[in-house]
Parts: sequence; C-alpha cells; structure tokens
Amino acid sequence: MSPQAGWLLVNEIVPRLRSSIPGAVRLTGTEDTEELVQDGTAIAAQLLHSAEEHGKSVTAGNIAHFALKNLQSGRRSTGFRVTDPLHPAAQLAGRCRVHSLDEPLSAAESGDEAPTLGETLACRHDDPGVEASRRVDWDALEGKLDSVAKAILAAMVAGHDLTSLVSHLGKSRSTVQNHKNRLALAIKEALGSDIVALVQERVSWRANLDTGRERQSCRWDRRAA
Repeated sequence: MSPQAGWLLVNEIVPRLRSSIPGAVRLTGTEDTEELVQDGTAIAAQLLHSAEEHGKSVTAGNIAHFALKNLQSGRRSTGFRVTDPLHPAAQLAGRCRVHSLDEPLSAAESGDEAPTLGETLACRHDDPGVEASRRVDWDALEGKLDSVAKAILAAMVAGHDLTSLVSHLGKSRSTVQNHKNRLALAIKEALGSDIVALVQERVSWRANLDTGRERQSCRWDRRAA
C-alpha cells in the first residue's frame, strides 16, 4: 500500500467506519463495536490494496461503503464462512445458533437444580488418560501372572464359581483359593491397596449430576401430586 493510500485509510476511511458501524452493523456473539471497527479497517485496507494493484481510482467514501457492506453481510477480515457456527456470517444467516453448555435444557426451568446441556453431553466413562494409565499398569502385572492366576481371573470376569476350575486345573478347592488369595495380594501390591475401591467408585461430578437429577425428579413428582 502506498503512503497516499495509507493516509487515506487512517484519516478519511477509518473515521467514516467508526461513525457508521455502531448503527449499521449488527453485533453477533461476543463481538463489540471496537472489534468491528478493526475488522472494517482491515477489509478497507484490502480493498485499497486491490484497487491500487489494478490501477483503479477510488474515494474514501467508496471504500468505507463497501467495507461497511461486507461487515453487514457477516464477512470479516478473516473470511466468510456460513458453515461455521461461530462465524458471524452463519449466525446472521440464521443457519445456526450458539448455546452455552451451562444453559438449562428447558427454558421453563431455572435455578441450580435444572440440568444443563453440558451435563447431558458429558461422557459417562473414565477419562481416556486414566483408562490408558490403568491399562499400562495392568498389562505389566498380567505379564507376570502364571496360567493358574490367569484362569482364575478369566473365571471371575465371566462370573463363574471357582469350583468349576478344580477339575480343569487338576487342583483342590483349597489350592485354587490359595492361588486366588495370592493373586489378590499381587494386584494390591502392583496397583495399590485401594484399587478395588477406585475401580468401583463413581467420579464425584457424576454423583453430583445424578443427585441433581433425582432432586429435580422429586420436584416434578410433588407438582404432579
């Protein structure tokens, strides 16, 4: 951009944009007027640069007018995307709406007890990082187990009684029980003494969510009664 175009942008175009944008351009999302002025300035600079490259003569009013039209249509200096829910063009076209994850599911419900959109979308399983770390620890332990311990594990996972292993392993019931006790000690030594409680307990945020839902259900039951 030439010095003349730069002077025109700063002294003639930007003041026009600053006075026109507040009343002519609809704000979307978290946008504010000052941000739109900056976007409009960048668009105007692009228009000036393109005009100079093509040898066209333009006025400050022309550039300010087209920059304003671009802003009104939802175009920004970063592009024009009507398929992006967060882009102003998509929101102005009415093709999508952005909702907060803390927003209650029903507009008729309010207060801390109302379930939110984020709560319904929350994953019900453990964090992938936690699952991966447990798998690494378990694989290391499993590699040290003998065939009897692995058979006991398989039976317990399947829900079978250990007496079913007596004939299969050719060992007495007390011997199988001793192997089971040694397996329990090995698991606790490798994974911690509280491993059984850890794998069975529910994460605190899940318990809080279910408690809130139960409280909400009781409220509806009382209203229906």
